[in-house]
Amino acid sequence: MTSTSTLATLIELAEGRKNKAAQEFAQAAAAHSRARERLVLIENYRSDYETRMRNQTGIGMDGTLVGNYARFIQQLTEAVDQQKREVERCASHMNATRAAFFNEERKLKSLEILAQREAQRLETSEAKRLQKQIDEFANRRSFGTPTGYAL
Repeated sequence: MTSTSTLATLIELAEGRKNKAAQEFAQAAAAHSRARERLVLIENYRSDYETRMRNQTGIGMDGTLVGNYARFIQQLTEAVDQQKREVERCASHMNATRAAFFNEERKLKSLEILAQREAQRLETSEAKRLQKQIDEFANRRSFGTPTGYAL
């Protein structure tokens, strides 16, 4: 079986990897959240400009200005599409880092279980060794002198 010190070292390394994976997951989740917030801002900005354009065209506006509004709204629509792709990319990265975190956590739990079993095995072995010594001492006492040695 694996020695206790080796398992302790492996557990320490696994904890480090798990902590690093947790940090990466947290960073990915924050990036995803920021990307979603930017998407909402751009969508709201586009919506505001569409409303302005409708209001302006309702009261009369020259064709050049209408064309400028339309081009700008088209650019905002492209920005929205681009930001949606960024949100999807961030979500994909966040899911990958989440999976990596859970994988590292599972590995750590496995090592901890191995260490626990090793400790139980050593404890059982020590208890058997102690019981054997007690039995030998009891046998010596019953067959000899109080010290266990016959004269």
